[in-house]
Amino acid sequence: MIQLRRARLLLALLSLSVAVAMLAGCKPGATGDAGRNATASTAARSTGPLDPLLAEPQVGDLWAAELSHFSGGEFSQNGKERETVYGLMKVIDASPDDLVLVTETGAWPKKQGAINDLRGDLADIEWDENEKITVRRSEIAGLVGEGRIVEARRLAGD
Repeated sequence: MIQLRRARLLLALLSLSVAVAMLAGCKPGATGDAGRNATASTAARSTGPLDPLLAEPQVGDLWAAELSHFSGGEFSQNGKERETVYGLMKVIDASPDDLVLVTETGAWPKKQGAINDLRGDLADIEWDENEKITVRRSEIAGLVGEGRIVEARRLAGD
């Protein structure tokens, strides 16, 4: 009887330890400066309604996205080609069905680099006007769900 209680106690402690470890891995959502611009994390909300910035994109909107999914360009770092890179995209034209975007000229190996650029002052961002990428509005929710579009920003006054 005592060994059974001890086993139950150990099992309860183990379960509690696992629960605490899982919760420790959770990170709260990021918040932006709503007074200057609207920034929203779409990856965290991919199971809910689409972010308003992506539900109704406008010319001038910026996206942190997986550039290697959208662009036909090759991306390399130190002479080695990278299969997956992240960076910024800018909406340059919008119709009822489609959006036309351009990518920035640089890229990051991890999505956090693109997110940091999106949330920054954008002073060092150069756009590749040579490659125009068309995205159907109807595809945006799926791209968010797949993690291809990570975050969006609309600058105040745009």
